[in-house]
Amino acid sequence: MTAANQVIAPYTEPILRHVHKLFGDRWYGSDSELERSKYIFPIDEEELERLDIFHKFFLTVQQDVLFSAPLDSRANLRILDLGTGTGIWPIDVSKSMPQAFVLGVDFNMIQPKMIPATLEPPLELDIESDWRTLKDGWDLVHVRTLFGSVGCWEKLYHKIYEYLKPNVGYLEQIEIDWVPRYDDGTIPYKSALVDWTDKLLDAMDQHGRSMRVESEQTRQQLVRAGFCDIRESSVKVCFNPWSKDPHEKEVALWFRAGFCRGIKALSYGPMKTYLGMSIRDIDRLCTPG
Repeated sequence: MTAANQVIAPYTEPILRHVHKLFGDRWYGSDSELERSKYIFPIDEEELERLDIFHKFFLTVQQDVLFSAPLDSRANLRILDLGTGTGIWPIDVSKSMPQAFVLGVDFNMIQPKMIPATLEPPLELDIESDWRTLKDGWDLVHVRTLFGSVGCWEKLYHKIYEYLKPNVGYLEQIEIDWVPRYDDGTIPYKSALVDWTDKLLDAMDQHGRSMRVESEQTRQQLVRAGFCDIRESSVKVCFNPWSKDPHEKEVALWFRAGFCRGIKALSYGPMKTYLGMSIRDIDRLCTPG
């Protein structure tokens, strides 16, 4: 790596259009009712910290592997991160692969002002709208935890397929299945966690941007979009760091940190808007006992 590739460079930082204090003491970015209908979660400092914690969680799960697609031998790599959030994933990719063209796009411009010189400045883009500002020919399109932020996945998968390099491009998507389960796959009958999950998923269904992980449905949507050689893997994650296995324990520690930091962020908008719950009732649900 050359010295130039290690430079942290500024870019012209976009101004967040409007920030509103809508639910409790959390801040939400929006310019209209339409925009608020697309992204119902906060974009304040606490939420940015949660997103970065979950980035560390995913890295721990994957043992510091940023993506699984076999791209190392390719020249002139083009990598696109949809819904980049804080931009931490493309920043890490750019640091590890300074020769690649790496771009993160998002509806909310909440990325840091200082980025690696090898990384393209983030692009403001509603990924459900027109992509004409993007060129096609991507080797990898990366999607992470966007369930709950997209209204029509089949339409988005078609668009992603269209913008990948023909026959050789990859889509890699990572999502969290929020439904708690015992080791044998059964769902606990009664618990505060199950109650919270049921309410969140119900609210997001009403929102029209489901957070439910339905693997077979997703597979069918991908096939209809043109994808082939579809592979799925699942990783069991514990809510508590009880495991004697060091890796499982570390994974659980990071998940618990992100979950405890983010439970209210996930809850306020959906549950108040669609279930009619008060902030006080949501707080009680999120902090039982």
